[in-house]
Amino acid sequence: MKAHGGIRALPIAVLLLLASLARGETVSYTANLHTSKGNPVYDILILESDGIQVHATVYPSTLPGMGISVISHNVPFTPVKSLIIGLTAGQDAAGNDHTQIIMFLDSGFAAAHAGEQFSSVFTGTRHSTTVANLQAAVAGDAAQLAWFTDTFFSGPAAGAAFDPRGSFTVAEFTSLTITGASAVAGNWLVTSAQTIPFSDPQALNGRATEMLGETAQVDTGPFDIAFVLDLTSDRGQLAIDKTVLNSTGVPWQTFEMQLGTGSGASFVPSTTGDGLSFVSTLTNQETTGAFPNVIVEEDRIVFSGFLAPGATAHFVVFVGSATAENFTLRQLAVGRPSAGVSAPTMSRWSLALLAILLAGISARRLGCVRHASPEGGRKLG
Repeated sequence: MKAHGGIRALPIAVLLLLASLARGETVSYTANLHTSKGNPVYDILILESDGIQVHATVYPSTLPGMGISVISHNVPFTPVKSLIIGLTAGQDAAGNDHTQIIMFLDSGFAAAHAGEQFSSVFTGTRHSTTVANLQAAVAGDAAQLAWFTDTFFSGPAAGAAFDPRGSFTVAEFTSLTITGASAVAGNWLVTSAQTIPFSDPQALNGRATEMLGETAQVDTGPFDIAFVLDLTSDRGQLAIDKTVLNSTGVPWQTFEMQLGTGSGASFVPSTTGDGLSFVSTLTNQETTGAFPNVIVEEDRIVFSGFLAPGATAHFVVFVGSATAENFTLRQLAVGRPSAGVSAPTMSRWSLALLAILLAGISARRLGCVRHASPEGGRKLG
């Protein structure tokens, strides 16, 4: 009995490890939104597929209708296709107040169907029925939730889902009107976002303020965030208050921010005298002391110091624009390799397989020892 108990303990540990891995990963969707009346998005349902199954998540919060919005949640698998649907108190094409459907869609699909009615875009559905189905699904109606996962996602909306690793477009219906787009490019995550108008007492230096939380993972960048600046209401000034968690596994010596337009492979750096710049008359800084040295140029800021893996830096920078309403903040960390030769990093599934292998070897060895011991002989240990 003792032998069986000893052998059983390791597989149980392996099962616990596999169970922890089954919790999945964190997925983040970040968008610049501008709903028809500036109202928030509510009753949000996230549909995600790994190519085999479709998983539905009811998002518990609303998204602001203006500025940068972020949806961050855990998924039990790595999604390859996503579709997000919600509601807003908006305005239809005729200017009438109407409950509007908000959807995060594949950009090519959205462009191909711009201006079309919801029922034409998603054949076999109606706008009013889909609104009612969504409200019921979010409220806990299992049958309506199953309609979205089993019928809508793979049927009428089959071509609308987007790759969560790429860009997407935000559309508002009754007829498809583009009201936003993905705001980031790169492998980091935006974990939180809040827009504070310049009239709010919490705004920094009387500037409209974007407060962001980021996790740098996979690599040290570049990571691009696109901002929309209202030259009238924001007075051409924006404060960016952001924290960045170094989850790359290497210490950072410098952290660079650069202004430009476009994102990813389409990023174009800002040039001298183009009207877009960091505001050098205000204090652009990192507040934790990790990067005490700062060089501020017109379109580029370089922070230098040291940020250990697992640590967080907090940056406050100010951007001014005389002409451009859209600009991109590119971020790039420069890491310093750890001393000596480090062991190669293993994925979670590699670790799980290693644990299973070790469990089998241990069980086999223990069984061999038991068989080799003569009955009635000296007990081990």
